[in-house]
Amino acid sequence: MPIAFLNRALGGASRAFDTDVLSWRDAVVANGGSVSLGRLIVVDQFVFSEKAAGTWALTDDYWGFWAENAAQALTSLKQRRLATAVNTPTFTADRDYTFDGSTNSIDTGFVPSTHAVAMAGTSQRIGVYERTNVNAARNAIGCSATASRRMTLTPRSGTAAFANLNTAGGTNGLALWTVDSRGFKAVSRAGGSLTVKGYDRGVVLPDAVAGSVGTTLPEYSVFIGGVNDTGLLSSARASAVGFAVVGAPLSDAQELAQYNAMQAWATSVGAQV
Repeated sequence: MPIAFLNRALGGASRAFDTDVLSWRDAVVANGGSVSLGRLIVVDQFVFSEKAAGTWALTDDYWGFWAENAAQALTSLKQRRLATAVNTPTFTADRDYTFDGSTNSIDTGFVPSTHAVAMAGTSQRIGVYERTNVNAARNAIGCSATASRRMTLTPRSGTAAFANLNTAGGTNGLALWTVDSRGFKAVSRAGGSLTVKGYDRGVVLPDAVAGSVGTTLPEYSVFIGGVNDTGLLSSARASAVGFAVVGAPLSDAQELAQYNAMQAWATSVGAQV
């Protein structure tokens, strides 16, 4: 495998592939998949942009489901953890995983209380990129231990997105204004604050305020396509997910930078919405 490539972000100069990207490629191969040279270049550019924006260090893990094959999709980018497709969600190469809103999901294997490095009990961030506009009071990503130790995100229900980040204060969390679930939605809470921030395609939404917050991370793995509620799939959402992320809060500028890098990746493979 070549160790350098032409990088347009550096004005056409060549640079070596990032060692984190090469380690991810090796993990994909070990998991029975493959990574083409073209896809390696695309992912390397994403990681280059993330590190330049300071968002790589603040993110615990990424899942790029718009992958060339299922093993590539299920191998997380940073911690290189192999996720499990439960009850056969539909994988479409270069697009997404599609969930039936009933029985299937992806178990990322990422347990916040065990695997978090950037995330903390008082500061969390989760995000998901849906490729279809779904209007349902169901969660696209999350895990839950108790009412005040849960992380969930509903990209759209009616004219709002809903989120829990170790917060309590509503039937399904906190309302954040949105009218289209497509594209990347992220929510975060920092430093024990009651304020939950929301972002739609990198653009800040009105803040929401929780009634109370918890301080201990959930001990259940994060599911995509629903919520891992003390070990069982709950609030399953019939959606098509191309990308997901977990970690620590980002600044407004970093949210936009990460979205732009993510959208460039999506556009490179034809998965953008």
